[in-house]
Amino acid sequence: MDTEKSVIVIGVCGSVAAVEDVKLIRELKRQNFDVYVVMSKNAKKIIGKDALEWASEHNVTDKISGSVEHVYFCGVQGIAELLLICPCTANTISKIASGIDDTPVTTFATTALGSKKKIIIVPAMHISMYQNPFVAENVEKLKRNGIRFIENVKFKENKVKFPDIDEIVRVVKEEISKFKD
Repeated sequence: MDTEKSVIVIGVCGSVAAVEDVKLIRELKRQNFDVYVVMSKNAKKIIGKDALEWASEHNVTDKISGSVEHVYFCGVQGIAELLLICPCTANTISKIASGIDDTPVTTFATTALGSKKKIIIVPAMHISMYQNPFVAENVEKLKRNGIRFIENVKFKENKVKFPDIDEIVRVVKEEISKFKD
């Protein structure tokens, strides 16, 4: 990776795994990424906006405003090289796959998809939700449309657990290096 920082946007959804994002953001910053955060209303019930602002050292987008943040970051000329939706709920996976755009995170995803930006999704939910045939169908639909999933998830306690932060960082670096080539 060169010395210029790559810009990443992390989309945070309403999964309890969102508490891991502070550590993830700090590690991405240590790896020379410039990290911005967009979060859903449900994510704010799990993790405070202030913690994500501290970790990223940037203001967090928690609503779409007249500043059209989604276009600034994920539009055709947007500054983000990658949108990492982490953690991503079954609800958000299904909304993205269906073209539903009703949260800040799904608005960023809609914009990134339309601009052909790289997207990585890290699912986090109960196994029964992940194995729901409609959710599984939506995962496959998103994969066919170029979205990468980090699926080396740990099945413990009947939940799809958050992957190791080092694994997420490795995949992000891999995707960014493809972009730089």
